[in-house]
Amino acid sequence: MRALPCLLGAAIALGACNAEKSDEPAYEPALSVAVQGFSLTADSKVMANLDSVFFSIDLDHAVIFNADSLPVGTSINKLVPKITFPAAVSKAEIEMTGGTTRTGVVDYKTSPTDSIDFTGNVTLTLATEDGALSRTYTLKVNVHKMVADSLMWDNTALAPLPSAAPSPREQRTVDLNGKAYTLMQEADGSYTLAVSSDLAAASWTKTALSLPFAPQVRSLTATDSELYILDTDGTLYSSADGRQWQTTGADWTTLIGAFGNAVLGVRQDAGRYYHDIWPRPASYAAVEIPADFPTEGLSNFNSFTSKWATDPIGQFTGGRRGGAVYGDTWAYDGANWAKISNTPLPAMQDVLVLPYFNYRQTTTSWVQTEFSVLLALGGRAQDGSIGRTVYLSYDNGVNWMEAGSLLQLPDYIRSFYQADAVIATSPMDASLDAAWQTRASRRPADVKRISYFVDGADVEWDCPYIYMFGGRMADGRLNPYVWRAVLARLTFAPLF
Repeated sequence: MRALPCLLGAAIALGACNAEKSDEPAYEPALSVAVQGFSLTADSKVMANLDSVFFSIDLDHAVIFNADSLPVGTSINKLVPKITFPAAVSKAEIEMTGGTTRTGVVDYKTSPTDSIDFTGNVTLTLATEDGALSRTYTLKVNVHKMVADSLMWDNTALAPLPSAAPSPREQRTVDLNGKAYTLMQEADGSYTLAVSSDLAAASWTKTALSLPFAPQVRSLTATDSELYILDTDGTLYSSADGRQWQTTGADWTTLIGAFGNAVLGVRQDAGRYYHDIWPRPASYAAVEIPADFPTEGLSNFNSFTSKWATDPIGQFTGGRRGGAVYGDTWAYDGANWAKISNTPLPAMQDVLVLPYFNYRQTTTSWVQTEFSVLLALGGRAQDGSIGRTVYLSYDNGVNWMEAGSLLQLPDYIRSFYQADAVIATSPMDASLDAAWQTRASRRPADVKRISYFVDGADVEWDCPYIYMFGGRMADGRLNPYVWRAVLARLTFAPLF
């Protein structure tokens, strides 16, 4: 059976039965005209695995539909449905109106292999032999209006960097407790801190900073609770709010990234480079970094959890050491560093790596499975050329591959390096009745992608958008804009 009837909803709608025999038909007759199963007959000329497309049967609203819409351009004007219903049904008629190729009525009981034009309005009417009971269902075969697995960059919602004046020199954006913190060096050399809890509205609180040190802007890092940055001499500073800073006493050449409530870095001693961590545990023993461990131009640092480990794992990809550029992924498990790449990126520095989602069909059934992935965007190659190919990893940076054409950057985004990204969710909701509409929700957004909420025919979910900040272009100038992107499928109502 390719569909699951909502029998409970129908029973509730018709009322509970009483103990007396005369009252038993209060719920049983409705089941006599209930659709029990609905699917489409296989047709490889239309789409592979067409017969595995799942259809929901909503008995409360008398609507039968496929929640996971078919690919853009799928032809639905000649589809053969397979419908099951109780033996008590003596009439099963499908009526088509407003179709592009066909209208009229088909007697399904006598012509079950007749094709149906689903481009217009289609209804199915079931009735018992005496005509005392009948039910009319709306049949919908949904087709995507956009390519579901394309990464859409919104060139109509371009926002400027939240600087105090035009043409800032440098910027760095990080996420701290669900808020975006952007540190900018302005055109006149001054510094501005901008904070936003609502990136969708481009709403920022800006503060002019008077810093007691000269910061390395690109070293700004956020842990679970604090901000850290290096000054131009390598001194590590910390701050709870980005306004008031204090020295930690650590002296590093490189601030790699945040790992929980600590930051990881590289320090130099007598011409050698060592791994370091702050706050530094009392028992911490310095370990010299390998000869091919990058010290400059590292990607942003990301942490993830694995079913094979109880503790989180942090990682970065690419970078430079002296005159050599690398594309390997290095990972840290809380105690040790290791190069984990099997298939590395092409040698690249200053690449943007961000965790996101992608979908693949993993079985012969028409089911798209969601995967957590890493995307790598931009960067500079060994020869100084600026990359614009998007790369993808399904295994946390162990193996990288060139992403499909649907995930590549559009032509209107120029090649870049040293960009930052924040993932922020926007609340969405949809009505699962016959109207099948999606709209923005008034519910406050969470900062993580969460499960959907269902209330009757309404469903709400958080849609994760990518906000990409800055980045330098081929001529070295800072891109003064914030771009927004989303995987199209994530804007569609969740399936359940």
